[in-house]
Amino acid sequence: MIWLKPSEYRKQEYITLRLYAPPREKIKLDFNPLKLSNEPNWNPAWEEWHCYHTPLCIYKQDYELLIDYFNRIYPIRDAFDGTLESFFDVTNDNWIGKDDWFRVISGMEQDLDSISDDKKPFFTDFLEWVKEALNYTSIIVVEGNL
Repeated sequence: MIWLKPSEYRKQEYITLRLYAPPREKIKLDFNPLKLSNEPNWNPAWEEWHCYHTPLCIYKQDYELLIDYFNRIYPIRDAFDGTLESFFDVTNDNWIGKDDWFRVISGMEQDLDSISDDKKPFFTDFLEWVKEALNYTSIIVVEGNL
């Protein structure tokens, strides 16, 4: 099962990637694939980007390892409404489209050989999750709680 019914969002099973973040860390980024619709004039509700069965959660000390890769692709156009977003915002929602995700993936893959062995599994697990999610959507919303 890839998608839950939007009303069943509480049944999500978050995957947490953890490298350095302490167990009680509260600041995080959630990676939520958007359940797309072909309906005309569709405007996704919160539940439609919280109904992927296995979204990803990464806490602050670990997501800081990823921030440079996001900063490299900005400014970007919001993948849903097309507004220009000048920076990756850890305090809010970032609607990142497939083409921009491919830019993030490419940057990480180019650097994998130079990433230390202790960090490499974290990056490869992240890349694996993103690539899998992009099989089912063209937008992943990265939601910060800072």
